[in-house]
Amino acid sequence: MTRPLTALVLTPSLGGDFFGSVLPGLAREIVGADGRLIVVETRQKHSPRDEAGEAGEFSTPVAWSDIDGIVSVTTAAGEDYLTRAREAGKSVVLLSSTQMGGFEAPVARPDNRQGIVTAVDHLVAHGHTRIGFAGNLAQRDIRDRFDAYRDAMSAHGLPADPDLTFVTPENGEAGGAVAADAVLASPVRPTALVVGTDRNAIGLMGALTDAGLTLPRDLAFVAFDNTAAGTFSTPSLTSIDPRFDRVGALAGRLLLTHVSGDSGPNETVTPGSAVLMVRESCGCEADVHSHDGGAGQSPAALTATLDAGVRAALEHELLTGVERADAPAREAIDACVRDTARLLELGDDVTAAQITEFTASLRQVVSRPDTLRRFMDAMTTAARRAGLWSTAPGDVASPASVRIASALWKAHARASQLQAERTDAAITEQYVVDAGLLETEVSDPRDLGWLRGTHVKAGLLGLWADAPTPGELMIVGEYDRSGAPLDLVGTELAAQSFPPEALVSRASAADREVCLVVPVCTEEQDWGLLAVVVEVDPTAVRDTFQHWAALLCAALESQRRQEEVRRSALFDSLTGLPNRQLLIEQLNQAIALHRRSATPFAVLFLDLDGFKLINDSLGHQMGDRVLTQVASEISATCRDVDTAARFGGDEFVVLLADTSTGGAIDAARRLQSALDKVRLVGGHEIVTRASIGIASSEVEYDSADEVLRDADAAMYNAKSAEPGSVAYFDSLMHASAVRRARLAEEVLLGLREGQFEVHYQPIVNLDTGRTDRFEALVRWNHPTRGLIEPSEFLADIEETSLIIELGHWVLDEVCRQLAEWAPRAANVSVNISDKEFWSQNLLSRVLSTLERYGLSPSLLTLDITESVLMRRPEIALRIMHKLHDAGLALHIDDFGTGYSSLETLHRFPVEAFKIDQTFIQSLSSADNSSELISSLVKMGGALGLAVVAEGVETEAQLALLRELGCATGQGYLFMPAVTGERAGNLLGRSLHEAGPD
Repeated sequence: MTRPLTALVLTPSLGGDFFGSVLPGLAREIVGADGRLIVVETRQKHSPRDEAGEAGEFSTPVAWSDIDGIVSVTTAAGEDYLTRAREAGKSVVLLSSTQMGGFEAPVARPDNRQGIVTAVDHLVAHGHTRIGFAGNLAQRDIRDRFDAYRDAMSAHGLPADPDLTFVTPENGEAGGAVAADAVLASPVRPTALVVGTDRNAIGLMGALTDAGLTLPRDLAFVAFDNTAAGTFSTPSLTSIDPRFDRVGALAGRLLLTHVSGDSGPNETVTPGSAVLMVRESCGCEADVHSHDGGAGQSPAALTATLDAGVRAALEHELLTGVERADAPAREAIDACVRDTARLLELGDDVTAAQITEFTASLRQVVSRPDTLRRFMDAMTTAARRAGLWSTAPGDVASPASVRIASALWKAHARASQLQAERTDAAITEQYVVDAGLLETEVSDPRDLGWLRGTHVKAGLLGLWADAPTPGELMIVGEYDRSGAPLDLVGTELAAQSFPPEALVSRASAADREVCLVVPVCTEEQDWGLLAVVVEVDPTAVRDTFQHWAALLCAALESQRRQEEVRRSALFDSLTGLPNRQLLIEQLNQAIALHRRSATPFAVLFLDLDGFKLINDSLGHQMGDRVLTQVASEISATCRDVDTAARFGGDEFVVLLADTSTGGAIDAARRLQSALDKVRLVGGHEIVTRASIGIASSEVEYDSADEVLRDADAAMYNAKSAEPGSVAYFDSLMHASAVRRARLAEEVLLGLREGQFEVHYQPIVNLDTGRTDRFEALVRWNHPTRGLIEPSEFLADIEETSLIIELGHWVLDEVCRQLAEWAPRAANVSVNISDKEFWSQNLLSRVLSTLERYGLSPSLLTLDITESVLMRRPEIALRIMHKLHDAGLALHIDDFGTGYSSLETLHRFPVEAFKIDQTFIQSLSSADNSSELISSLVKMGGALGLAVVAEGVETEAQLALLRELGCATGQGYLFMPAVTGERAGNLLGRSLHEAGPD
């Protein structure tokens, strides 16, 4: 089947006085040639209505594969777009378009010149010589009208005074109000104004009337557009009717000519049909002028005049271009012209019944108030030209003209009421659409279900498959009022093939339907294209479809954010892998499946060995890049039925579905093989390998947490035995894990029931034996096991949040004890665990606790192990400075067991470091330990730091420490840790004399 001629119409808007007139005229010509239209509404929501200036930024080649030519209306498309279209073999015609320096094409424009010349002639005939101009000279059509004004003034030998030119910033009423201020401020005001648009003129007249001028006595007006608003303004506005529908029809004929190959020169063409519609604002009571005729015609010319005016007004609304559908309409128009002529020829002999019959038949033909207004203008013009109605000033209007005018205005009022009802229905429809688009949690805006109940016949939504760059459109939604499916959802189309023939062919030209395409985009995001088959209402003052597109953008953005929230809740933002929550859900399902059908599963718990060194040496951005690569390699190694997840940091978990123990071990080895390699990241060679722990359904589990606990335990067992190895969770590990879990429960209970105590070990001067400081050490007074040393339980809870809770309790208890000792209070050292140090509220917690007991920060020393500081030295340095600036003393604990350097030690704001007891216990005069301790003592002296020896247990150790110059120590030689009550009695005493208990 041969495709019909298809024209692509690019327009910034669909309704209003200009766009609502040119589009029907254009459609009639194209459809009359057995063609059809695809209309693209290109104006963005932030663009002013009816404005022109810079060409639009629309760039999508909509339907280029299926069209023969393009009509670009005003600023709908720019030079680059139209050049590409022509290079693709498409004929291009411009309709009242902004001129482009590098692109020439035939242009159809309103007859700006002759209409303005007629307006100036009319004002000069009224005796005006000081005639000014007002308009938006940034727009090409307005500049053409201004040039015509100047030429007409020159033809009459009158100056076009620059002081009488009033530039408006835009074409609307607000622009006219701006010009009114300039008119009022002008030292020499004009007596008459030619105004570029009706809306400018209405704004001018309103502002000048408010300023006290009487119009048209003080200032006469003639404008351009012949809008309904001008007809009903005060005074009613004399205006040039440019017959915009004929401009559209002219553009259609130009396109058809070029498509047929009979292309003419690229020049501007006008329809030559402008008529001056005289009302009150020019100073006339009643008069009509046209550039192509005069007044005072005989009644014999009545039919010809009616045929030119009335027929044009009715054809604008009634004809579609489809000959079969238009035949009855043409008969109705012919009858209406005859009836109008007959009614006017009866003159004052016309009866009320005849007038009623005439208006009733007219209402059967005409439904729009704007068409009735134009009909009334044409009828009045014909009657006055034929001399049937008086035009002489002071004459009394004939009874017939008054009765006919009254009846027609009643018909107009009824049509306006019906138009208002249609507007109400459109607003109601909009509420339905709004609700359907904004309730994205209830319905998916992409499926176009929100079009149900609207006037849309059919529709498709295509979103960019490679958004935001235009390319392929994925059809995600379709709608058809009849329920007949388009069956296009899920297909991909190039923009050049959108909308598809299946949708375009559903538009009935006889019903004034077109396939309309609206870009679904904002300034920030281009989502795609919406195509609908609709009857376009040329009288609409609201850009319905642009509003729908804007709401659809908001709905899609809301849906995207909801998806991001949902995804962020279930997926890791860095790697895109499922997170802990999603894996736990799937692991619980695997456990349930195992119970029902004995389907086995296994879990691999991976931890990257040495990853901390990558973060510390190369930075976290480099670490993130490594994690992303590792995640991709883990995913590539897994089967489709498996789930790979990131648990945080450098830990990953893989759930293996329907996998035996042997299969799990094989999978672990494949993962190690994939990860154990040298990778080049950011110019750095980085070696990665993983320690893996395995737990499987061979152990009966009740929850995902239990499986993960055991897999984690197996991983730590592997890492401890040999980094980069695999460990399978067995019964011994299970027993150890159960023991740790029970211990954690007991610790929590102990905290709740007050089973913990703080004991204080003196820190003494090795020469004098005196003590004025203590180290706080926690003890667990277990109800059944007695007093438990920290070595028996701290290691098992140091990776849990219990260690922080216990640390908070110790801090509070120490501060309570210090307050009780006051005013003899001594400085007490408190050990800060790894998790406590890196918690965000460490400083605020310490300071608030001190404040609660009324203590100075100088009474508290925080002991922080060297290994904690070396995890992230730069961040640790910032934390340490904040603690030190708050007045807290800081000591480095267990010095010598980590990897800190002299330079690192010097940077940290500490007062002392403690030599780890392992060096003290091996101390003798003949071994290397004495040399090391001597070096440490000298280093401390050089840095101005005190040195504390931990774990001093023998007189020999004490003697050697004194000999090496170490001034301070602690240990069982002096006294073990004692209760707070006993410690208070030791302040200021020499422990050489007291000795240990």
